[in-house]
Amino acid sequence: MKRAELEAKLQGIENAKEIIDFVMSENGKDIETLKATHKNELAKFEGIDISKIEDLKKFDPKILTEVEELRKFKTETETAQVRAKKESAAMKILSEKGYNEKAAKLILKAERESVDGLELDEAGAIKNSEKFIEPISKNYADFVTRTENGGAQAGTPPTTAPQKPMTLASAVAEKLGAAK
Repeated sequence: MKRAELEAKLQGIENAKEIIDFVMSENGKDIETLKATHKNELAKFEGIDISKIEDLKKFDPKILTEVEELRKFKTETETAQVRAKKESAAMKILSEKGYNEKAAKLILKAERESVDGLELDEAGAIKNSEKFIEPISKNYADFVTRTENGGAQAGTPPTTAPQKPMTLASAVAEKLGAAK
């Protein structure tokens, strides 16, 4: 855990600095202990170029499999990150065009190939946004949320019939159901 993360979690605690210093020093001791115990293991790897498959095969066949798994994981992770950036940019465009969040998520699932084909610039914006939004606007026009700006509709105000001033006798008669 990094110092900044600890500071964020312990924000507002009165002796947070001492706690963070203690945790960081203990963590450092653990790391140094692990380095010392594994120094001999690390020495085996000195002089080996892990980018050369032949060196790995000579050293240990299991390592080759692990390296291939790590490369596969790295590729999958990078692909997922790029996809997430593309989806985020596409969501922004869809919300700007009037699609609500739920509809936009459904559209992105349905249009996965279109999202995968997007190109992003350095700022993370879609380069070919019109090419992306045009077929979506045609195929999913019913999902656009339309809002109209306007004043409140004035209802028909109640008409007031002229009334005679009520007298005590007419009020009592009205209450008793014998209105004149």
